[in-house]
Amino acid sequence: MNPFRRPFNFILLAVCGVVLLAVPAFANPAEEIIRALAVRGMSDVSQASPGQFSKALNAVALRVPPRELPDYVVAAIHLRPDLAPNIVAVAIKAAIRNLEGKPEVLCRMIERIVTAGIVANPDAAVWIVGASTSAAPEWRKWIVAAAIAAAPNAKDAIVEAANSKAVPFAFLNFSANPVSGFSFSSATLNPANISDLAGDGNVNSPEQPPPR
Repeated sequence: MNPFRRPFNFILLAVCGVVLLAVPAFANPAEEIIRALAVRGMSDVSQASPGQFSKALNAVALRVPPRELPDYVVAAIHLRPDLAPNIVAVAIKAAIRNLEGKPEVLCRMIERIVTAGIVANPDAAVWIVGASTSAAPEWRKWIVAAAIAAAPNAKDAIVEAANSKAVPFAFLNFSANPVSGFSFSSATLNPANISDLAGDGNVNSPEQPPPR
């Protein structure tokens, strides 16, 4: 064997070994959420309360790069489709905190998060809009625009939910810190309770982010 090849082969083996050892360290979004729940004593995702699940997701969402939040939204909804509105709201609050001072980037990220949530659970589109606009009312127009693009057949209901001041989301106290979460569940909502009380006309699709 060529003596000059031995050092190269050794380096190659060493690099491969490091890569193989590193692979388990990179968990996918679903695994990270499950681990965050386990840290809080919940081994069964299906048995976690809305608040427990939201706290775990919130802790994960605040530490991941904002560009990855839509992937975490999809993963979380696949784990708990009944909590789709909570999940999207948590992700939006995390994006707002992580992208503070970057309104144009934040605008696009909120649109991506809402779109990802509705695509992952189309049946929850209206409730996703309600939870999202309650969590971030200043971004209402962008939430609605993304929701209508993702679920055009539900346009009227989406606009009505966004404009309504009487939706059940109003009592929620959303916050974006690692130890807080949301206690909203789509199972408690009734579309009949949603009415347009805004009195300021329909929400239109935005053109520019709001001033900061």
